[in-house]
Amino acid sequence: MKTIKQIADDMGIEKQRVYRHIKKHHINEAHQKAGMMYYDDVAERLIKQHFSNNDHINEAHQSTSKTTSSGTVDTLVDMLQNELHIKNQQIKELNTRLAETTSALVTAQQSLQTAQLLHGGTIQKQLTDDVVEVATSEETKEPKRGFLKRLFSK
Repeated sequence: MKTIKQIADDMGIEKQRVYRHIKKHHINEAHQKAGMMYYDDVAERLIKQHFSNNDHINEAHQSTSKTTSSGTVDTLVDMLQNELHIKNQQIKELNTRLAETTSALVTAQQSLQTAQLLHGGTIQKQLTDDVVEVATSEETKEPKRGFLKRLFSK
């Protein structure tokens, strides 16, 4: 009779894996002494058989995954290179659009400056015309007379 630790050491796996398998498959101990569970030869054979089958399956799975992973890596590299090429083209297109937008903005700013200068000249001309009109109107006006003069002159 052997304990879980002894069975695990014989197979070279962790004690925890053996314990989980025993609990999952409800394998009963043959004898229990001072809190230690002992399993008979039949239970030990079942446990070893389970883990030996799993080892063969795991080895086959790992070798298959290694061969498919190299093919998968090549596929991934090709896919990423295609995506990188597409992204580079998109960047070129966006840079072209940005250059066009920038030149249109510069043209609009120049037009705005020209319009502001023209408008400023128009306002200045109107101000000088108004000053001349005010000056001529003041010259043509009669001098102011006092209140009493206006009242008695009529």
